[in-house]
Amino acid sequence: MTAQPATPLRIPAQPSHEYRPHDWPPQNKKATPPGITRYYAATHGPVAGPDVLPDPAGHEDGNFLFRLLRRQFRYFMGFDFVRTWRKRAEILSAGVVWTHTEAQARAVLLLYRLTPLSAHPPLIAQCDWLTERWALEPSWRRLVLRSLLARADVLTFMSGQDMAYARALLPGRRMEWVGPAAPLPEPPPRPPHMPRTPPRILSLGHDPGRDWTGVLEAMAFMPPGMACDIRVATLWRRELPAHARPAACPSALYDEVDIVVVPLTEKLDAADLAVIEEASRHGLPVIIPNTGGLRHYLDGHCVFYVPPADPHALGQAIATLANDPERRAAMVRQARARMRSFPVSFTHTLRHVALSRELLARGAAVSPPAFTPAASSAQGLRITVGIATSGRPAILRETIAELRRQSHPPRQIIVCAPTPADVAGLSPAPDLQILQGPRGLAHQRNVILDHVGETDIILFFDDDFLPDRNYLAVCADAFASAPDIVGTTGRVLADGAKGPGLTVEDARRMLDDPRINNTTTQPALQPAWNGYGCNMAYRLSAIRAAGLRFDERLPLYAWYEDIDFSRQIGRLGRIVRANGAKGVHLGSKLGRTPGRRLGYSQVANPLYLSRKGTFPLDHALRSIGRNIAMNALRSLWSEPYIDRRGRIVGNWLALRDALRGSLSPEKILTL
Repeated sequence: MTAQPATPLRIPAQPSHEYRPHDWPPQNKKATPPGITRYYAATHGPVAGPDVLPDPAGHEDGNFLFRLLRRQFRYFMGFDFVRTWRKRAEILSAGVVWTHTEAQARAVLLLYRLTPLSAHPPLIAQCDWLTERWALEPSWRRLVLRSLLARADVLTFMSGQDMAYARALLPGRRMEWVGPAAPLPEPPPRPPHMPRTPPRILSLGHDPGRDWTGVLEAMAFMPPGMACDIRVATLWRRELPAHARPAACPSALYDEVDIVVVPLTEKLDAADLAVIEEASRHGLPVIIPNTGGLRHYLDGHCVFYVPPADPHALGQAIATLANDPERRAAMVRQARARMRSFPVSFTHTLRHVALSRELLARGAAVSPPAFTPAASSAQGLRITVGIATSGRPAILRETIAELRRQSHPPRQIIVCAPTPADVAGLSPAPDLQILQGPRGLAHQRNVILDHVGETDIILFFDDDFLPDRNYLAVCADAFASAPDIVGTTGRVLADGAKGPGLTVEDARRMLDDPRINNTTTQPALQPAWNGYGCNMAYRLSAIRAAGLRFDERLPLYAWYEDIDFSRQIGRLGRIVRANGAKGVHLGSKLGRTPGRRLGYSQVANPLYLSRKGTFPLDHALRSIGRNIAMNALRSLWSEPYIDRRGRIVGNWLALRDALRGSLSPEKILTL
C-alpha cells in the first residue's frame, strides 16, 4: 500500500446560539445548574490531529432587524436558517460539514437545496433529539425534517436505541454510533460526603416531558418517619406541579444536596450523561428511570435504575441510598471510573474524522490515505497484549505466565476486569497494568485501547488462550514483512469452545507435542477474512487513523465483535493468518453468557452487523440458520456444558423481535 500525505481537512462545525465556543458558558452560571445542558464547545483539534482544522462558526448577534428575522424564522421552521445563510460561503467551501443537532443539519441541508449550482460538501449530522421531539413536531414539520435529513450523507448517534428508532423513520440511510461528546475540562472531583438530616434531593432536567409529579408522589412511599427535602431545577417551570418548590440558586445546587434524581419519562437518547457526570464530580449518587438510552454507557453499579413512571420504586430507591453510605460512595466511584473510560477521543471526534475521510475519498474515487506505517524490523516492533477478563482469575494467571515466557516479550500486558475478584492473585507490575471497566467484552477492550501507550501492535487475547512461546515473535515477523498488513490472527491448535473445554495441562501438552503443533506444511501467511477474537493483533496506527472502536452495542459476550472490528480495519489493508503463531483456546465455561442471552445474540448481532455494513447479509443468514438448526437439534439431547434449550429460546425471541421491527443487540441485558 502506498500511503500519501493526508490533505488538511477543514470542518466548519455548526454550534447553536447557546454553544458559542468563544464565550462558554454564556448563561449557565446564573440560569442553569452545571451539567444540565450538554455542551459542544470542546476543542476537537488536539484529538483530531494536525491535519484536521475544526472551524466552529462564531455567533453573530447582528442588528435588531436581523435578530427579529432570525427569531421569526426559527419559530416557524424550527431551526436557525438565517445564521446558516450568512455563513454559506465558509460552509460551501469546507471539506466536510459537521452539525451537532438535527436543527442545524436541517439548516445546512436547506442551504444545499437553495444553492443547486454550488458544490455541496458532505454532511455528517449528529442526532441528539430526533426520537424525543419527533412526536412533538407538527405533521408538516415532520415531512420537512424527513425530507431534509434523508439527504444527509451520514447520521451519527450517541445512543444505540435512538439510532434504532431513527432507522424506522429514515430507512436506508447510513447511520453510525459514535459515542458521547467530550465535555470541557472541569475542576477535580470532590469526595463523597455524609448526607444531611433530612436528606436533600435534587431533581433536575431542562427538556420538556419530565415526570415531576412522579418525583413528588414518591415521597408518599418513603418509610414511616423518613422525610426528604426536594429541590427542583428546570427551565420548563410551567410544567411543574403547583405545589413544587423550584430551586432558588442553581449555581450552587450540587453543593447543597445529597442525592440527584433525573426524572425521565420514555427517552432513548443519552443527553443526560452530562447531569450524571456533573453529579459524580460532586460526589453525588444518581437515581434515574431505566428508559434505555443510558444503559449503553452506565450499568446498575454506576447509577440506581428504577422503572419509569413508578413512584413507589423511586421512593424506595431514595430511602435505600439515604440509609446506605457505602453504596452511595461505591456508586460514585464506579460512575467516575466509567466516565474516565468513555471512548470520547476515539469514538466521537476521531470517528467523525474517519467518516469525513471516507466521504471525501468516495467523492474523489480514490482510497483515503489512512495511515503511514513506519518501516521496522520484527525485533523493533513493540507489542502490547490486551486481555478482557471475567470470572477466570486462576486461568488468567496461567495465561499471563505464558506471556512472560515469550521469546519476543510484550512491551506491556493490560488486563481489564469488571471487579477486583476477577483478577484475584494478580498485582500491578512494570509489565502488567490492571484496569477496571464495565462488564462486557467490547467495553473492556475499549478501556484497554484508551490506556495503550506508545506501541506498534495491540494484540488481543482471551483470558483462556495459551500461546506458544514464539507466538509474539511470529506475529512481529508478519507485520514487519509487509506494511499493508493491518491485522493478523494465529492458528488455533485446539478450540475448547467447540466442546466441553480444555484444561491448562491439556493445552501445555499440545503445545509441547510436535505432532500437533507442526506448521511446516502450511504457508507462513495466508489471507484471512477476519481475526478470531481469542487471538488477533492489529497495527495501533491503523486503529487510531480510522478512529476504530469495538462496538459497545454488542454487550456482554459481544458475539461477532471480532468480525465487526476486523472488517472495518480491513478496509485499510490486509488481514492474514500467521500459521506459525500457534496457541490453544481452552474454551473455559466459566464466565460465559447464559444460554438465552447468547441465543438472542446469535440472531440479533449478525442482523445488526449486516445493517451496519460489516457482515454481508448472506453470511448473516447462514450463520443464523446454522445456529438455530444446531440449537434446535441438540436441545433434544443437550450437552451438559451448553444450555441448548436456553439458546433456542433466545433464538426465537430474537426472531420474534426481528418480525416486529424491534430487534436490538442490547435487549439481552433485559432477558
